[in-house]
Amino acid sequence: MSPVPLAVYGLSELRTALLRKDMLQAVEQALISHSEGRVVAPPPGVLLFEDPPGDCHIKSGYVRGGSVFVVKLAMGFYENPSRGLETNNGLVLVFDSHTGKTLAVLNDEGWLTSWRTAAAGALAAKAGAPSQVTALGIIGSGHQAQLQARWACELLGIKQVFIWGRRFDKAQRLAKSLVHQGLDAQAADSVEAVFAQCNVVITCTPSAQMIVPSAVVKAGTHIVALGADSPGKQELDPHLLKRARVIMTDDHAQCVDHGEMGHAVRAGLITEDADISLGRVLAGQVRGRFSDDDLTIADLTGLAAQDVALATLAVERIQALN
Repeated sequence: MSPVPLAVYGLSELRTALLRKDMLQAVEQALISHSEGRVVAPPPGVLLFEDPPGDCHIKSGYVRGGSVFVVKLAMGFYENPSRGLETNNGLVLVFDSHTGKTLAVLNDEGWLTSWRTAAAGALAAKAGAPSQVTALGIIGSGHQAQLQARWACELLGIKQVFIWGRRFDKAQRLAKSLVHQGLDAQAADSVEAVFAQCNVVITCTPSAQMIVPSAVVKAGTHIVALGADSPGKQELDPHLLKRARVIMTDDHAQCVDHGEMGHAVRAGLITEDADISLGRVLAGQVRGRFSDDDLTIADLTGLAAQDVALATLAVERIQALN
């Protein structure tokens, strides 16, 4: 008997099978399931590269009682655009959790990771947003910055976006692209200018040092910090976490180890138990904000639970379509 060919699904099949609203729902449920202890996932593996700068994240896990387990590789090489290449790449391996049989290879080229990160950022933005959002701020001007602007604006029900990037011309290009997509977007010439206009700000850079000083952030602001997802990265002044009334984390241990929270804990500014689970906020079990004067922060490092949820959904949808 001939062996059954391995199912390999490419980017075009994944894009056809998965809708944005379904991915949002799947990621939200994944965050909740993770907070409830229903996901088995070891600490992520990280390979860091210096010349050229880049990283490779290895995440794996399964939901207790679920039919599959997942191993994901996601890469980011930050000088690729200058070479005419995409920054991100990767693939997801899906296995039968009862037999270990390989069920599928999702050759997503990093797309699933990008979109699940966008979904988590948007959900976190809404979870801590004040009652009236003045505008959305984006710190960063790359691929993830574009996704965060689109997904978060849609979920928050707003159109105005201010963008800051290390290169002003790149921020201008992103703003122009977002305008063509129906948003009222413009580039800002400083981080301070973003925080002067916006009370919800998402940071999504690969920065290795603080780029958001505490002094520029006023009371009533909600920050979603995405960039510090591996050792050595940092975007926020640790004093911001000391000021925050609420700190939400996607995973406590990961955020203490290599998220923004870890910098504040190691500096002795906050205790290690100062956070609450974003999943519990999304489930309505705890509050992400008490008043419009609160400074709140969501620290996201990325979960295997999100990868499991989207991989499971993708395989189900593609097999149904076929």
